[in-house]
Amino acid sequence: MANFQNTIAEMTLTDKTAEYSEKVKANEMNPLASLYENLLNLGADSVADKEQKKYIRITNFITINAFIASLVYLTIAILWERWFWFGANLGMTVVCLLVIFMNGFNYTNLSRLTFMLGVNLALFGGIVIMGPQARGDNFFLIALVIPFLIYDLKSTIHILLGVGTSMALLVFCSYLVPFMTAYNLNVEQQLLMYHIGLVIQFFLALSAVYQMALYNRKAEEDLASSAAQMSFQTTELKRSNSDLEQFAYIISHDLKAPVRNISSFMSLLATKHGPSLNPEAREFVDYSRNGAKRMERLIDDVLSYCRIGTNLPNPTPVNLNDVVSTVRFELGERLKAINGEVIISKELPIVHNVHSSLMYHVLQNLITNGLKFNKSANPEINVYWTNSLNYYTFSVHDNGIGISKEYSATIFQMFKRLHNENEYDGTGIGLAICKKIVEYYNGEIWFESEAGKGTTFHFTIRKF
Repeated sequence: MANFQNTIAEMTLTDKTAEYSEKVKANEMNPLASLYENLLNLGADSVADKEQKKYIRITNFITINAFIASLVYLTIAILWERWFWFGANLGMTVVCLLVIFMNGFNYTNLSRLTFMLGVNLALFGGIVIMGPQARGDNFFLIALVIPFLIYDLKSTIHILLGVGTSMALLVFCSYLVPFMTAYNLNVEQQLLMYHIGLVIQFFLALSAVYQMALYNRKAEEDLASSAAQMSFQTTELKRSNSDLEQFAYIISHDLKAPVRNISSFMSLLATKHGPSLNPEAREFVDYSRNGAKRMERLIDDVLSYCRIGTNLPNPTPVNLNDVVSTVRFELGERLKAINGEVIISKELPIVHNVHSSLMYHVLQNLITNGLKFNKSANPEINVYWTNSLNYYTFSVHDNGIGISKEYSATIFQMFKRLHNENEYDGTGIGLAICKKIVEYYNGEIWFESEAGKGTTFHFTIRKF
């Protein structure tokens, strides 16, 4: 096993080294692509949630494109010496740089809000100065979509804020433009900017399509990688189950045989030489016989635990009334001896897609425990159930000694005993087996108790 783990570790290290080498080569060959990739992932690497990573990357993508577009407008403003318009476009550039800066310091939520509101204000300033013939208000249509791209649809407040801001500024822009004619570009420049704006919008759309295709390709690669990893894990699970079956075989054959021999020879020793042994020697023999019997029970319980869920027939509908009746019949002599009783408060349902042997084990263990840990003159076990939409909840209540709440987190662990072996017999595996069986059927098991006032164990089983 250790060699296998070392091999996997070496393979993983080799893969990581190769991946790193490829990234280094790619960076050396294309520094612009490397810079773009780093800017695209800025702030996303520090977030664990995959969904939020996606929205941060989209924000970075839109910011990069907005920054490039603002540089185009700034260059034209300088060439035409339109300084008011230059100032409005500079606002867009500053917003983009501020967003990149905040993402670099992991203020990702603030950066998205800044970008959403800042872009709208910068667009507003540029549009009212550019002039009506430039039709810059078309960019507000893009701004209306931005909140849906950088926020989850559940973020209703942010989306409404972004959409509301864009619509309000678009309406206000139509009222303000007539008052800004003194600062507008001339008609020829406005018409030229209209066509340049169309080209920029086309390239923005083309870039968005490319980025979406790239994102989908990476998603497909991640999906393929996940599928390969799942296939590997499935293979490992099959191997592990095979090892578990082999382990169970070793327990049943290689361990039980010497334990039986110890028990048998101790019994022969007691039978043949018992009268001649002194009291202390007979006591030692009894200790050995009891220890061997306990070891045999322990092996049987561990074997039962390991075999849960393996080599089972197809599940069938099981009438739990019959299961409890079987348990009650097997405990008949013991119930008479202690004046105990097992009561079904309400007829139990027929449970589908389970195995009668496993359901028997759960109910038999809980009922037997209720009788074992009971000092009442009339031990009583009540089995009842409640109904919900998808689950049956079964309950086994006793009037026994109860369980302290401090054991609620550990009582279902293997080998966990709450009492001395001399006081109450058992291996400490029974409840662990019950838990594993219930969880095998995607259910839950828990208990309610108060010391000295009895215990109620509850477990759920799906209806279908």
